[in-house]
Amino acid sequence: MAKLSLLLAGVAGVSAYVAAPAGDHSQELLGSVTPSRFNCELPPILDPTGDGLPSANDLFSSKSAREQQVRRLQDIVRVPSISYDDLGPVGEDERWAPFYDLHDVLKATFPTVHKRAHLEKINTLGLLYTIQGSDTDLKPVLLMAHQDVVPVADASTWKYPPFDAVYDGDYIWGRGTSDDKNSLTAVLSAFEALLSSDDWVPKRTFVLAFGFDEECSGFRGAGEIGAYLKLRYGEDSFAAILDEGGLGLHEIGNALYVLPGVTEKGHINIFFELDVVGGHSSIPFPHTGIGIIAEIISELEAHPFKAELIEDGPVHNHLQCQARHSPEVYPDLTKLVQQGDLEGITHWLVRAGRDTQYIVQTSQAADIISGGQKINAMPEKTLLGVNYRVAHHNSLAEVQHNAVRRVSRIVKKYGLTLKPYEGDDEYQKYAADFEFESESEAEPKEVIDYKGTLVLTTQGKFHPSPISPTSGPAWDVLAGTIRHSFAFDNGTVVPSGEIMTGNTDTRHYIGLSENIWRFTPDRYHAENNIHTIDEHARVDGHIEMLKFYYNFVRNFDAAKL
Repeated sequence: MAKLSLLLAGVAGVSAYVAAPAGDHSQELLGSVTPSRFNCELPPILDPTGDGLPSANDLFSSKSAREQQVRRLQDIVRVPSISYDDLGPVGEDERWAPFYDLHDVLKATFPTVHKRAHLEKINTLGLLYTIQGSDTDLKPVLLMAHQDVVPVADASTWKYPPFDAVYDGDYIWGRGTSDDKNSLTAVLSAFEALLSSDDWVPKRTFVLAFGFDEECSGFRGAGEIGAYLKLRYGEDSFAAILDEGGLGLHEIGNALYVLPGVTEKGHINIFFELDVVGGHSSIPFPHTGIGIIAEIISELEAHPFKAELIEDGPVHNHLQCQARHSPEVYPDLTKLVQQGDLEGITHWLVRAGRDTQYIVQTSQAADIISGGQKINAMPEKTLLGVNYRVAHHNSLAEVQHNAVRRVSRIVKKYGLTLKPYEGDDEYQKYAADFEFESESEAEPKEVIDYKGTLVLTTQGKFHPSPISPTSGPAWDVLAGTIRHSFAFDNGTVVPSGEIMTGNTDTRHYIGLSENIWRFTPDRYHAENNIHTIDEHARVDGHIEMLKFYYNFVRNFDAAKL
């Protein structure tokens, strides 16, 4: 049985609710006792057999098919296509060179795709494949993955060299095996098989988009591809979009919960740059700039954002599915769900641990701090960077304003000049229209004149994404494909939407379709050491992914959407 944290991590309730201001209300959990209209009806299993093509099991279950997929994934992982945060312009920074090698490997590995699909290079390294369908009245479907991987901190700490792609009979080891070259390889492999068959002439157009800097927020890759697609096709022009993500598959009791992400939290980084007078360390001020910044960190961490569960949002619906299909596994939670006790459910999720807490709460993490340049000189400049993943019941401007609120006492205490978010019109409008309750009196001002300035700036702003529907024809095709692809004896496959606490390249495709899903169809995905030492992928999981994509394309090609 899966741990509760694995089942519930990444799901959250959402609505159009306008939140009260964030603050020191971590235990004030909003909610009410109210009946729900959602009953977790499952769409029919969708078997694509009627199209006359070989089944996924027939094509991909043999020893030779497995060996072919191992070779494909190995060849792709062996190219160190690394995204560095400080990469210069494409074509100028030599660290982009491996991406050209990767393109050569893809062309050699998937010759039929490169022969029959139309390939365009967007911003030099972005890959956009179009497989034209015969019926132009059908909206196209977009499948996504990304080419880049995160850097390796210390290769000597790995079990195998991180770009050797060693296969031990069960796993392939290496950076990118799971995030996201597993998906990249499986998507292209599915189309290589389909396009190699004379029996498959697609009715619907399929588009494959592979960005190259997802690990750096995707502005150069998916950002450029998304803008290009909007110019070519227009708003709401795709029947569905499928990218990496979600929480995979988890067996709870005799039900298998399959959890594609139907939305993701917002994102914002806030930087606190403090400039104060320096001096010799032999006659220090009571607090150096580093000490003041440390006080800001303590103030922020002492006041987390409050949690909230919204009725019939993705997390609530997910839990209602669990209460219906696996009621005996977590009886206390089932009782709260059946009673419609949103406050009780929220409190339960917060107490259960971080994995469940942050599906209903904006996260706050002080991740970067720097200051000082000599051990006998007080620092004149100190920088703090705090990362926020913003829940749907909060807003970016609210998070920004909360930071201002939290530093206000410290600014007064040390006689600092505060400059918050200059040039940010969205924030300035929010700040002008909204007043937080008054704070307690500031501590007495220090006798020392720090001659300081605290500047607040932001980076990487993305609003929480729209919520894709979990009903209707497109969802029924996705969910029906899931129920077919992962069916097992004496059990029920339960597809349910959830929220992603992280972010994907789909942020750059908002508006192209209302049906945007983030789903890596690999039941072992959570075990794969993503972004850390000894990243690996179980080949059984990779084959499972390939079968799903093969079925997904066939079912959507046959659907009248």
